[in-house]
Amino acid sequence: MKKTINYIIAAFSAVALVSSCNLDLFPNGSVSYDEEGALFHNATELGYFENGLYTSYRSGFYGSNAITEEVMADGFNASADFGNNYGGVHRVDSDMNPGEYNIRDFWANRYSAIKNYNVFIKGVEKLPEEYKGLGPQAQKVKGAAYFFRASAYLDLIRHFAPAYGSNSATAENSGVPLVLVYDQNEKPSRATVQEVYDQIKKDLDSAAVNLAGVAGAKASQKVTIDAVNALYARYYLDIRDFNNAAAKATEVINSKAGYALSSSVKEFQNEYLNDAGTEAIMQLYASKTENGSGTNDVYTFMGSSKSDVKDNENGRYFNKPYFFPSQKLLDLYDKDDLRLACWFTVDGKNNLTGEIYPTYIINSFHYDVTIFTKYLGNPELTSSAVLNARQKVKPIMIGEMYLIAAEASYRGGDNEAALTTLNALQAKRGATLSQAVSETVLYNEWFKETIGEGHRLATIKRFGNGYSTRTAQPAAANLIMDGDNYQHKSVNSSDYHLNWPIPTNDIQTNPNLVQNAGY
Repeated sequence: MKKTINYIIAAFSAVALVSSCNLDLFPNGSVSYDEEGALFHNATELGYFENGLYTSYRSGFYGSNAITEEVMADGFNASADFGNNYGGVHRVDSDMNPGEYNIRDFWANRYSAIKNYNVFIKGVEKLPEEYKGLGPQAQKVKGAAYFFRASAYLDLIRHFAPAYGSNSATAENSGVPLVLVYDQNEKPSRATVQEVYDQIKKDLDSAAVNLAGVAGAKASQKVTIDAVNALYARYYLDIRDFNNAAAKATEVINSKAGYALSSSVKEFQNEYLNDAGTEAIMQLYASKTENGSGTNDVYTFMGSSKSDVKDNENGRYFNKPYFFPSQKLLDLYDKDDLRLACWFTVDGKNNLTGEIYPTYIINSFHYDVTIFTKYLGNPELTSSAVLNARQKVKPIMIGEMYLIAAEASYRGGDNEAALTTLNALQAKRGATLSQAVSETVLYNEWFKETIGEGHRLATIKRFGNGYSTRTAQPAAANLIMDGDNYQHKSVNSSDYHLNWPIPTNDIQTNPNLVQNAGY
């Protein structure tokens, strides 16, 4: 019996996702997917599906997708006004459980997207002969779908499973469910960590074949071969194939696309305020009316003063963050490090906007506390003068490639190459050059370079670290939540919370799922 499924990825509001192509509108309703018929019949319908795939991918970034692990770790202290937002994961206590909604949403987002990728991949494979003329365009979209699925599984395995190579990673049910064909009645069990990484490699191989002719470009809105190679570099680093990790990362660094690290305040402003820089290997579409991803607003929550006389006389906007950067993090930066100058508002002064932004906490203004403003907000993505922390999604940045190349070279025994690559990154950032490479040096450089981007948990697990305390800024001593589960929280390397829990609903509805230890 023929079964028709309403294919939901195309049922979004009208949006220009890729402005350079004729893909500017989603259909008003949904596109029906007939399992026995053609998935699409012309280039326009193919474009709708492509938009849906990119929207599914983009929705997995920023907001709780990145914030959850960042505030779980040691880079941030909860402000006194944080209202228990991300409270369970920040405290890493009994409230960080299978019902925690930020973790639930991370899991659900990836598997919902994987369903969409699976439907498209299968549909293209069954494309009838009369539609083969769409082959070249469909091949690129299919390559993107493989890339997206590899990315989704890499996210899942990094968060919900033990690190590759650890003792517990070889056990049955140690990984996450591998779902490669859409079947709403399927109740999959968890694969092993090895099986999941094997599938990621297969998908990347397929993406590389389909996108071999799509050259990299700075801030590309589409998946390119450089993006595929960057994801290969992540994969190889995780599975401890250091030669290939270094090679793939270096290939992207040396790409003809000309990716370049920001090395001045102006270049940081272009990249991290105006989304017009040279660091993004991919940068996805956003507009004032449509963003399509999470917003990293918990670090700023900018508002305008209406009552405080002192601030109102100055006509200043203020920040009311849920989380302050820890002194532990700030102490890692040299005083001349451009990342400190441009990703943090120090003593109220923001170097990217040139404005003074006081911090409003516990019903008073403060000018001496440092806040995290890497995601202050692109002025073009707000309809008012208040910056709303909305930035165009940058899923892969060139800075990460320098870190992967340096770490992989070091772990592979090539200390000279590791130091050269690490120094190249540090020199561009205005930081003091390391004289030698060590695990500690690399670990700290990952912390400084990728803060806020959602790499913290993978870094902690890959290095086999926990963390000890979240030393707070002296200026924020009376503005934060204090105590053993806040400023003084320590998590050791064997803490079960480093492997996130499988969400309650999935455990209850799928008897084949096994929960992670400790929950």
